[in-house]
Amino acid sequence: MSESKYNSGVVAVIRTENPQHALNLGRAFADTAISAIEVTMTVPDALRVIQTLVDEGIERVGAGTVRTIEQVKELKRIGGTFVVSPHLEEAIVKTAVDLGLAVTPGTMTPSEIVQAINWGATSQKVFPVSLVGGQAFVKAVLEPLPDARLVVSGGVQPEEVQDYLKLGCVGVCMGGALWTPEIADTGDIAAIRAYALTALSRM
Repeated sequence: MSESKYNSGVVAVIRTENPQHALNLGRAFADTAISAIEVTMTVPDALRVIQTLVDEGIERVGAGTVRTIEQVKELKRIGGTFVVSPHLEEAIVKTAVDLGLAVTPGTMTPSEIVQAINWGATSQKVFPVSLVGGQAFVKAVLEPLPDARLVVSGGVQPEEVQDYLKLGCVGVCMGGALWTPEIADTGDIAAIRAYALTALSRM
Protein backbone atom coordinates (compact mmCIF):
# COMPACT_ATOMS: atom_id res chain seq x y z
CA MET A 1 0.00 0.00 0.00
CA SER A 2 1.11 3.56 -0.58
CA GLU A 3 2.39 5.03 2.66
CA SER A 4 2.02 8.57 1.32
CA LYS A 5 -1.68 8.18 0.55
CA TYR A 6 -2.99 5.61 3.01
CA ASN A 7 -1.06 6.70 6.06
CA SER A 8 -3.54 6.81 8.95
CA GLY A 9 -2.30 3.57 10.49
CA VAL A 10 -5.92 2.43 10.76
CA VAL A 11 -6.98 -1.03 9.62
CA ALA A 12 -10.70 -0.96 8.85
CA VAL A 13 -12.16 -4.29 9.95
CA ILE A 14 -15.36 -5.25 8.13
CA ARG A 15 -17.22 -7.94 10.05
CA THR A 16 -20.88 -8.23 9.15
CA GLU A 17 -23.43 -10.91 8.30
CA ASN A 18 -24.49 -8.95 5.22
CA PRO A 19 -22.14 -9.18 2.21
CA GLN A 20 -23.75 -6.16 0.57
CA HIS A 21 -22.89 -4.13 3.65
CA ALA A 22 -19.31 -5.32 3.29
CA LEU A 23 -19.20 -4.17 -0.33
CA ASN A 24 -20.68 -0.80 0.58
CA LEU A 25 -18.13 -0.32 3.34
CA GLY A 26 -15.17 -1.36 1.21
CA ARG A 27 -16.21 1.05 -1.52
CA ALA A 28 -16.68 3.86 0.99
CA PHE A 29 -13.31 3.31 2.66
CA ALA A 30 -11.47 3.29 -0.68
CA ASP A 31 -11.06 7.06 -0.88
CA THR A 32 -9.86 7.65 2.67
CA ALA A 33 -6.51 7.54 4.44
CA ILE A 34 -7.39 4.14 5.96
CA SER A 35 -4.24 2.04 5.62
CA ALA A 36 -5.86 -1.35 5.02
CA ILE A 37 -9.36 -2.68 4.34
CA GLU A 38 -9.87 -6.04 6.05
CA VAL A 39 -12.88 -8.16 5.10
CA THR A 40 -13.18 -10.96 7.63
CA MET A 41 -13.77 -14.50 6.47
CA THR A 42 -16.84 -14.60 8.72
CA VAL A 43 -18.63 -12.37 6.19
CA PRO A 44 -20.82 -14.59 3.97
CA ASP A 45 -19.13 -14.96 0.57
CA ALA A 46 -16.14 -13.02 1.90
CA LEU A 47 -13.85 -14.03 -0.95
CA ARG A 48 -16.42 -12.88 -3.51
CA VAL A 49 -16.66 -9.54 -1.70
CA ILE A 50 -12.88 -9.17 -1.71
CA GLN A 51 -12.61 -10.12 -5.38
CA THR A 52 -15.32 -7.61 -6.31
CA LEU A 53 -13.52 -4.82 -4.49
CA VAL A 54 -10.20 -5.79 -6.06
CA ASP A 55 -11.79 -5.98 -9.53
CA GLU A 56 -13.16 -2.48 -8.99
CA GLY A 57 -9.60 -1.25 -8.52
CA ILE A 58 -9.76 -0.72 -4.79
CA GLU A 59 -6.32 -1.01 -3.23
CA ARG A 60 -5.08 -2.52 0.07
CA VAL A 61 -7.88 -5.08 0.43
CA GLY A 62 -7.24 -8.31 2.32
CA ALA A 63 -8.83 -10.95 4.49
CA GLY A 64 -9.20 -11.26 8.23
CA THR A 65 -10.06 -14.22 10.45
CA VAL A 66 -8.10 -16.48 8.09
CA ARG A 67 -7.81 -19.96 9.56
CA THR A 68 -6.81 -22.30 6.73
CA ILE A 69 -4.10 -22.60 4.09
CA GLU A 70 -6.83 -22.92 1.45
CA GLN A 71 -8.16 -19.48 2.37
CA VAL A 72 -4.67 -18.02 2.01
CA LYS A 73 -4.27 -19.55 -1.45
CA GLU A 74 -7.70 -18.36 -2.57
CA LEU A 75 -6.95 -14.85 -1.37
CA LYS A 76 -3.80 -14.80 -3.45
CA ARG A 77 -5.69 -16.09 -6.48
CA ILE A 78 -8.27 -13.32 -6.38
CA GLY A 79 -5.78 -10.52 -5.83
CA GLY A 80 -6.02 -9.81 -2.11
CA THR A 81 -2.89 -8.30 -0.61
CA PHE A 82 -2.78 -9.38 3.03
CA VAL A 83 -3.84 -12.02 5.53
CA VAL A 84 -4.84 -11.48 9.15
CA SER A 85 -5.45 -14.41 11.50
CA PRO A 86 -6.90 -14.51 15.00
CA HIS A 87 -4.26 -17.06 16.00
CA LEU A 88 -0.65 -18.06 15.36
CA GLU A 89 -0.19 -21.02 13.01
CA GLU A 90 3.07 -21.79 11.23
CA ALA A 91 1.49 -23.18 8.06
CA ILE A 92 -0.67 -20.11 7.52
CA VAL A 93 2.17 -17.67 8.13
CA LYS A 94 4.65 -19.50 5.92
CA THR A 95 2.15 -20.09 3.12
CA ALA A 96 1.35 -16.39 3.02
CA VAL A 97 5.04 -15.48 3.05
CA ASP A 98 5.75 -17.96 0.23
CA LEU A 99 2.92 -16.44 -1.83
CA GLY A 100 4.15 -12.90 -1.29
CA LEU A 101 1.25 -11.82 0.91
CA ALA A 102 1.64 -9.63 3.95
CA VAL A 103 0.58 -11.66 6.99
CA THR A 104 -0.40 -10.62 10.50
CA PRO A 105 -1.13 -13.53 12.85
CA GLY A 106 -2.73 -13.16 16.25
CA THR A 107 -0.27 -13.15 19.15
CA MET A 108 -0.75 -12.66 22.87
CA THR A 109 2.58 -13.29 24.57
CA PRO A 110 6.20 -12.27 23.92
CA SER A 111 6.92 -15.88 22.97
CA GLU A 112 4.20 -15.86 20.31
CA ILE A 113 5.33 -12.49 19.00
CA VAL A 114 8.93 -13.70 18.61
CA GLN A 115 7.75 -16.93 16.99
CA ALA A 116 5.72 -14.96 14.46
CA ILE A 117 8.74 -12.78 13.69
CA ASN A 118 10.91 -15.85 13.19
CA TRP A 119 8.38 -17.36 10.78
CA GLY A 120 8.48 -14.19 8.68
CA ALA A 121 5.22 -12.50 9.70
CA THR A 122 4.93 -8.95 8.42
CA SER A 123 3.43 -7.81 11.72
CA GLN A 124 1.90 -9.33 14.83
CA LYS A 125 -1.66 -8.70 15.99
CA VAL A 126 -2.40 -8.24 19.69
CA PHE A 127 -6.04 -9.14 20.32
CA PRO A 128 -7.97 -8.26 22.40
CA VAL A 129 -5.59 -5.49 23.44
CA SER A 130 -8.10 -3.74 25.69
CA LEU A 131 -8.38 -6.85 27.86
CA VAL A 132 -4.64 -7.45 28.28
CA GLY A 133 -3.60 -4.01 29.46
CA GLY A 134 -3.95 -1.76 26.44
CA GLN A 135 -1.19 0.79 25.99
CA ALA A 136 0.63 -0.37 29.12
CA PHE A 137 0.91 -3.88 27.66
CA VAL A 138 2.19 -2.57 24.33
CA LYS A 139 4.79 -0.38 26.00
CA ALA A 140 5.99 -3.24 28.21
CA VAL A 141 6.31 -5.64 25.24
CA LEU A 142 8.09 -3.21 22.91
CA GLU A 143 10.79 -2.38 25.44
CA PRO A 144 12.50 -5.80 25.14
CA LEU A 145 11.14 -6.45 21.62
CA PRO A 146 11.68 -3.19 19.71
CA ASP A 147 11.69 -5.07 16.40
CA ALA A 148 8.11 -6.27 16.91
CA ARG A 149 5.64 -4.72 14.49
CA LEU A 150 2.47 -4.72 16.55
CA VAL A 151 -1.04 -4.21 15.23
CA VAL A 152 -3.51 -3.76 18.05
CA SER A 153 -7.13 -4.82 17.89
CA GLY A 154 -10.12 -4.99 20.17
CA GLY A 155 -11.85 -2.07 21.84
CA VAL A 156 -9.59 0.72 20.57
CA GLN A 157 -11.31 4.09 20.24
CA PRO A 158 -10.38 6.74 17.64
CA GLU A 159 -8.99 9.00 20.35
CA GLU A 160 -6.45 6.30 21.25
CA VAL A 161 -5.07 5.64 17.78
CA GLN A 162 -2.28 8.21 17.87
CA ASP A 163 -1.22 7.09 21.34
CA TYR A 164 -0.76 3.52 20.11
CA LEU A 165 1.12 4.67 17.02
CA LYS A 166 3.42 6.86 19.12
CA LEU A 167 4.21 3.85 21.30
CA GLY A 168 5.50 2.08 18.19
CA CYS A 169 2.53 0.14 16.86
CA VAL A 170 2.37 -0.09 13.08
CA GLY A 171 -1.39 -0.43 12.90
CA VAL A 172 -4.61 -0.06 14.84
CA CYS A 173 -7.70 -2.07 13.97
CA MET A 174 -11.06 -0.34 14.08
CA GLY A 175 -14.49 -1.73 13.28
CA GLY A 176 -17.66 -0.37 14.81
CA ALA A 177 -16.16 3.07 15.34
CA LEU A 178 -16.03 3.53 11.56
CA TRP A 179 -19.53 2.43 10.64
CA THR A 180 -22.91 1.19 11.82
CA PRO A 181 -25.19 -1.47 10.29
CA GLU A 182 -27.79 1.22 9.73
CA ILE A 183 -25.56 3.47 7.67
CA ALA A 184 -24.09 0.50 5.78
CA ASP A 185 -27.62 -0.55 4.90
CA THR A 186 -28.34 2.75 3.15
CA GLY A 187 -25.94 1.94 0.34
CA ASP A 188 -25.05 5.64 0.28
CA ILE A 189 -21.29 5.44 -0.28
CA ALA A 190 -20.74 9.14 0.29
CA ALA A 191 -22.65 9.06 3.60
CA ILE A 192 -20.76 5.96 4.77
CA ARG A 193 -17.46 7.60 3.88
CA ALA A 194 -18.45 10.78 5.73
CA TYR A 195 -19.27 8.75 8.84
CA ALA A 196 -15.87 7.06 8.70
CA LEU A 197 -14.08 10.36 8.11
CA THR A 198 -15.78 11.84 11.14
CA ALA A 199 -14.43 8.99 13.24
CA LEU A 200 -10.96 9.38 11.75
CA SER A 201 -11.03 13.10 12.52
CA ARG A 202 -11.22 12.20 16.22
CA MET A 203 -7.81 10.56 16.09
